[in-house]
Formats: sequence, C-alpha cells, structure tokens
Amino acid sequence: MALPQVVIQPHAAKRVRHHDGWIFRDEIVRAPEGLPAGELVEAVTDRGGFAATCAFNPASHIPLRVFTTTSGDTIDRAWLARRLARAVAKRARITGTDAKRLVFSEADGLPGLIADQYGTALVIQIRTAGMERLRDLMVDLLHEQLQPSGILERSDKEFRQEEGLAPTAGVLRGAVPERILIREEPWQFWVDPHHGLKTGFYLDQRLTRQKLRQAVEPNHRVLDTFSYTGSMGIAAATRGARVVCVEQQEPFVELAKENAKLNGVADRMEFVAGNAFYWLDAQAKGPSRYDWVVLDPPALAKSKAATQQGRRALHHLLVQGLRALAPEGRMLLSVCTYHLLRDLEEIVRIAAGDDDVRLTVCDQWTQASDHPWILQLPATRYLASWLLERDAPSAA
Repeated sequence: MALPQVVIQPHAAKRVRHHDGWIFRDEIVRAPEGLPAGELVEAVTDRGGFAATCAFNPASHIPLRVFTTTSGDTIDRAWLARRLARAVAKRARITGTDAKRLVFSEADGLPGLIADQYGTALVIQIRTAGMERLRDLMVDLLHEQLQPSGILERSDKEFRQEEGLAPTAGVLRGAVPERILIREEPWQFWVDPHHGLKTGFYLDQRLTRQKLRQAVEPNHRVLDTFSYTGSMGIAAATRGARVVCVEQQEPFVELAKENAKLNGVADRMEFVAGNAFYWLDAQAKGPSRYDWVVLDPPALAKSKAATQQGRRALHHLLVQGLRALAPEGRMLLSVCTYHLLRDLEEIVRIAAGDDDVRLTVCDQWTQASDHPWILQLPATRYLASWLLERDAPSAA
C-alpha cells in the first residue's frame, strides 16, 4: 500500500539524500491533514521526486525522521531486523567490556531507539513517536537477536515531551535486577539501571576513563566534580592518585563508595555529598590546590534558547576549576551539551583569560565509538573532552 506523501523544500530533500536524518517544520511545504503521530510517510519534492521514507509527527519541531533514502524499501519486520543486526554487529569490535551501546538512534538508522547492554540485560529508550509505534516489534527483535535476561525501558526523560509522549519506565521482558555488575577492563562497576542517570552509566565516557588513567601519576591529587557513581575518580585512583569525588545525589555517592571498594581503591578516595558548583567555588577560594580537576557537568543547555545560560554556567565552572589547579596542573573537561560545542574553544579561552592563565591543549576526543559520530548528522556529536595543562608562571 502506498504511503502518504509529505512535500518538503528542495534544499531539505538534497540534504537528506546526502545522509542527514532530520527534516524540520519550516522545511515542510504541505502534509496531509489528520495523519497520526508516528505514521510512516514518503518525503517528496514538489515535483514528486522521492527523498526518503520517514516517521511523521506533526507535533514535533522535527516532524520527519528518516528511516531510509532508498525508494522501494518497506519498513517491515525483516527490514528492521536487518538494520538492528547491522548495528549490533558493529559493536562486536569493542572488546574488554560487557557494557556498551548497541543502538544509537539516527546514527544506526533506527531513529528514536536507544539500546544499551549491561551484562546480560538491555536498557532501552523510545524517544520518538515513530519508534513508539514500533515499540513491540523492536522489543521482539531485540529479544530474538540478543536473548537478554531482561529488557528494561527507561523512557522516563524530558525528551519525550517534545514528541507528545508521556514518560514511561518498566521491565518489558524477563527480569532486570536493581543493580547490575558490569566489566570495563581493568575495572568493575555496579550500575543502577532503574534509577541511574541516562540508562544507568556513562557508557559514552569509556575512552575518557582510559585516557585519564593513562595520564594521571601516583600521588597526584585529583578533584573529580559531578562524579556520579565514581568511575572517573576510580580510573585515577587505580593509578595511585588520591581523589576527592563531589556528587550532589547521596544515593549515587553511596554507589560510588561501593564501586571504590569493589576496585580496591577506597583508601585513596574521599567522597563529598554536595553541589559541585558551590563546592568548587569554595575550593577556588581556599588554600587547597589539585594536580587535576575533572569537570564533567550535566547538560548545561538542553535547547538552543538556553545556549547563553549554558555558556555562563560553563565559564563559571572553568574559572573556578582553573583557580583550584596547582601550577602546571591539568584539567579534564568534558562537555555533553551539543549547543555549546561549536563555541567551546572560545568559552575556554575567555575563562582562561579572565583568570590570567595560559593553557596548553594536550588532547581532544569525542564520545566512545559505540556512540558513533555521523558527519552528516551533526547532533550525533554531542560530547567533547579536552585535556588542558596550566602553564607554570613565567620566569622573571
């Protein structure tokens, strides 16, 4: 049966044919009235040229999300099974861990689906109306292809509001325990999949943990702000560093303490239950100075409209973090705010100038490879990490 057709601007059709995955509201020329949210449609030009098969949601500011640009593709069970299998196969090259992202939404051609592996369990998120309509089918396919011990849905986030979807969470298949022990060589971590941030763990920071462990030296003093369940601090402590972790939510502090014990570094770690913004301000004014300051704040601007507010918050963190650094100290900065990435270099430069600090950029990287950055899908690059070194004061 022929799909309904939505007419789009020629420039949007060209961009989609070049592998972009989104068509915005102001790029739609006309659409049939009364189409339900999540309906599959063909995006076409005014001249009838096919651009893509998409899920349509008239309530969203991204009404069209692309599934395929191949004319004649039918988005049925077999097609979805092939695309899922391809996404999972790509992750097979990631070794040394039993916790990874298996499906990353548009980056894997399955817009609106996140699927994370934690040991033998899966935690998923359904982010769009189009994927909501495919929920049962995708859960069936995940179960068939991966045979997990359980599948938990954590679609209890604000991203569903834009799609007109109510938040939801719960076990969909099998059983998912309150805590799951995962392996990420050379560490182990307890994860709370039911209540933790994101889907329970910062899987996208795997490379960052490795780089921090390689760079820190024994007896370095490390301040790990926004430490969540302690994985960054533990990465440093396993190299012999002495670490202070600051985390506002006490349940996460307790889990971080357990993770420190699990990895044999509890004697080198101190945990503070407090607001990292205020705590860092106090450290900057006090006498203590650290060889390392780790800044890994939550998203500081969740929309384009909040960009200026996010810039101010990040600038403040950077200034206070630099003041807490010892001469020739190092800062690990991770920013998971897509709307700030384009301006990140400028924000860091201004903050350093405000505190009269000369900085060397030692390294830069993005999120772990199981969260692939697709060049033509700008939003798939949402995390940037910088390793910065404070220069010693110039000799007289």
